[in-house]
Amino acid sequence: MTNRRAYPGFDRREFLRRAGFLATAASATSLLGACATSGGGDGSTTATPKPTSSNVDARNPFGVDPKAALDVVIFKGGFSDEYAKYHESMYQKRYPDATVKHLGTQEITAQLQPRFVNGTPPDVVDNSGAQDMDTATLVTQGQLSELSQLLSAPAWDISGKTVQDTLAPGSLDPLTFDGKVYGIPYAFNINGLWHDQKLFTDNGWEVPKTWDAMMALGEKTKAKGLPLWTYQGQYPGYMLTVFNAMVQKHGGKDVIKNIDNLEDGAWQQDSVRAVAEAFFELKSKGYILPGTASLSHTQSQAAWLQRKAAIIPCGSWLKSEMKSQVPADFQMSITPSPSLDANDKFPFEAIPNTPTESFLVPSKAKNVAGGLEYLRLMLSKEGAQKFAELTFTLTIVQGVHDEQEHDPVLKSSLATLTAAQKVERLDAATYGTWYRPLVEEAEAAIGVLLTSSLDAKGFVERVQKKADAVKKDPKIKKFTR
Repeated sequence: MTNRRAYPGFDRREFLRRAGFLATAASATSLLGACATSGGGDGSTTATPKPTSSNVDARNPFGVDPKAALDVVIFKGGFSDEYAKYHESMYQKRYPDATVKHLGTQEITAQLQPRFVNGTPPDVVDNSGAQDMDTATLVTQGQLSELSQLLSAPAWDISGKTVQDTLAPGSLDPLTFDGKVYGIPYAFNINGLWHDQKLFTDNGWEVPKTWDAMMALGEKTKAKGLPLWTYQGQYPGYMLTVFNAMVQKHGGKDVIKNIDNLEDGAWQQDSVRAVAEAFFELKSKGYILPGTASLSHTQSQAAWLQRKAAIIPCGSWLKSEMKSQVPADFQMSITPSPSLDANDKFPFEAIPNTPTESFLVPSKAKNVAGGLEYLRLMLSKEGAQKFAELTFTLTIVQGVHDEQEHDPVLKSSLATLTAAQKVERLDAATYGTWYRPLVEEAEAAIGVLLTSSLDAKGFVERVQKKADAVKKDPKIKKFTR
């Protein structure tokens, strides 16, 4: 498996992790329980330790011990881990006497759960992937460092600014709990719909900006013997990302905010019903590639690259994950999810603010100061540009990517982001991070909506029932925004 995660605007890792739930609810419940560690359950967070070195200044704001080892664990998925090795080389250049231990793995929980339990976690964790740990549980148990000290520190190589000053507005929302930031969602993932511009140009097709235009395009592609749509059938979270974007465009920010806050009847709001009806239409008209429901993420993406379907939903990591299978004449291009109708509160250009790739500094790490310093260098101009170069994906660091030489896919992502920034941004839905049982049920339900007898009414009733159960469960800590 490869990667990525998504709140609802999600990333690949979350999609893949949640597939375990769809396969067997019991297994997923066991996995989520296993993510809990032995830390205290009072919701407190261990304070960041005082500097371990007396050399505290703008160049070393956390008092890093220059000889202290640094322990880094990276999710090695669609982004691979070459970017992390570059960041580690930056750290060693600054602190040449420090030894950096690197582990690239897809088994985050299996590797790290025992270490958290034993009080010996690494200094930096890229907590992502199909087997990532439950961040909300780690926060509740006081296992993570709160990052205000990092955010107020001088930027690594951007003069006159703090780290916070360099970050895109709202980019820290997904890892903010009760107003405090406990992690850095590093990759500014653009979730949207991908098409082959060559295929569209050759056939005289325009990118559909509304759902009616999408359905009209479906008739045209069907006439050519080409299904309109495929998606990562085993991981319906990809479609939930499209769903959430369309719901918020149509109904406004309060619709998603109500869902996040577990407001009564939130899943029965008019916009939620309307988008569910649109998805039911996609299935009912036969516009989905036959067999899609059984396809993995890479199988569906390979089918799309073989021009067996016109459109596929995905995030910015798509080329990084599939680069060995991209035909030479294939012109990968991403656009926002379509508007539902003329009553939408947001224009077509609006996209969810969905940064991903959760970097954490455990509160019980041996070298917390070094972990904070590692995050600071990642958020530098040099670190962010190297990440984009190696992964074809932007970061949450503002302004530093505009001056880069861009791969066509990165250029398409940047153009989509630039257009979106001219209108009010969509909020990142946070219920996917806060309440895993709820988002897993929503994904399961949307998979049934797209493949079998469940209709729009049945979809909203099913997910609302789960939301009500989560709200009433005293064992689940509640968050609001």
